Amino acid sequence: MLKKNNILINKIIKNYRKHPNKKIIFDSKNSLTYSELINLAFTNSIEIKKNKSKFIPIIVDRNIQSVVAILSVIFSKKIFCPISNNFPEERINFFLRTLKSDFLINCSDKKINFSNQYKINNLFSRRFKIENFKNFNDTFYLLFTSGTTGTPKGVKLSFKNIHNTLKWSQNYLKWSKQKIGIATQFSFDISMFDLFSGLYFNVPMCIIQNPSNPIESMKEIKKNEITSIFSVPTFFSNFVKYNLIKKKMPLKRIVSGGDFFSPMDILQWKKYQKKTEIYNVWGPTETSIVNTMHRINKKSIEEIIDGKSIPVGKSHPLMELKILKNKKELAPNKIGEICMIGDCVSQGYIGHNKNSKSYFKFKSKKAYLTGDLGYLDGKKFLHIIGRKDNTIKISGYRVDALELEKIVILNFNITNVILMKISNLGIDFLCLAIENKKKIKLDKILKLLKKKLPIYSIPKKIIFFKKFPLNQNNKIDRGKIEKEIYKRI
Repeated sequence: MLKKNNILINKIIKNYRKHPNKKIIFDSKNSLTYSELINLAFTNSIEIKKNKSKFIPIIVDRNIQSVVAILSVIFSKKIFCPISNNFPEERINFFLRTLKSDFLINCSDKKINFSNQYKINNLFSRRFKIENFKNFNDTFYLLFTSGTTGTPKGVKLSFKNIHNTLKWSQNYLKWSKQKIGIATQFSFDISMFDLFSGLYFNVPMCIIQNPSNPIESMKEIKKNEITSIFSVPTFFSNFVKYNLIKKKMPLKRIVSGGDFFSPMDILQWKKYQKKTEIYNVWGPTETSIVNTMHRINKKSIEEIIDGKSIPVGKSHPLMELKILKNKKELAPNKIGEICMIGDCVSQGYIGHNKNSKSYFKFKSKKAYLTGDLGYLDGKKFLHIIGRKDNTIKISGYRVDALELEKIVILNFNITNVILMKISNLGIDFLCLAIENKKKIKLDKILKLLKKKLPIYSIPKKIIFFKKFPLNQNNKIDRGKIEKEIYKRI
């Protein structure tokens, strides 16, 4: 379905016309003004538009070219699909087959075995007159995420979805005199919030080059005077782990989502960075990146000290949520599955109709069952409990335990394998427990997993057991296994 006008894109064009010489995007080597960015994107869109493919895959890296590519596809009125250059080739090929595209934009140095590849042209022409944009497809972009089955699913997001998120976020985040630090890969939904918040609200953005290295990240934050970062808890916890939290930072706020933020690390941030606001947020890709937001205040600190659960926010008319059981609403303080309702709900999955059962109508409105368990307290604040399925959330990504366990069992003739999320010194990581009489070389296991799975799915620790402990019913006792793991790390 075509939309006559596009509020989101036309607002970006309006910002470009009003501030043509403003530096809007930076990476470690380059920067672009609004004029340079928009004209570059428009120039490249002319070539991209010639291709017949509906979905345009982009191999993204931590660079400005990836941003130009995304905008180029938008201006060509096609649907962009960012794919991380860190994914193994086997998974990238799966994405390309799913998209059925015969055209690929490669913004990285990664060699892809694909015939029709396009490199972003860094020379642009100002001879084009950039008009207001009309007649877009309703689908804006597509992100692949690993769902409850372990098979990656492509989630279709609309312009309305992201615009709804941006409008809602204004209730919590003020953008005056801010500079965004983009700390996640462009294939991850958090980066979409960063990118379109920057372009929509006219906020300069700096792509942090090595977010896994807190020492280098600290240098970039200071050098570029970054004031606002939205990332997974691991990013912020690393500043505590490497004892950088006591150093002076220009950060005015941090937004933590995609996983659970260690309460002890929150306390450290509040102790040493008193002027930095902390927002605890939650939301799946299927419901437009982020759906709830809660600023950590004095009461939150007291709750952490008392060992209580801290909330992630409240329901809002633009982000309506309910706690359901068998699709029926539960009373406050009753644990059930979190359901998002309304304009935040995406358009479903590409090529995965059998996995669309979580999408349904709730009182005639679009709704999505997230698979996350939680409850609303007496004041209607949302508290997250965990996942209802076997999916493990780590650093904002979903890892299907059964998928990984099956790969190891089938390839190494092992009887029992269990994947767990372990927390040590406030840092969450994946640990693989293997029951086997003889040890297998770790490098063989890791080599296979790296070939089959994305990097975030690879366990940091692999621990061998001669025999897994059993409970009274002769079932594997996961609790005892977890205790033994903690003894060995």
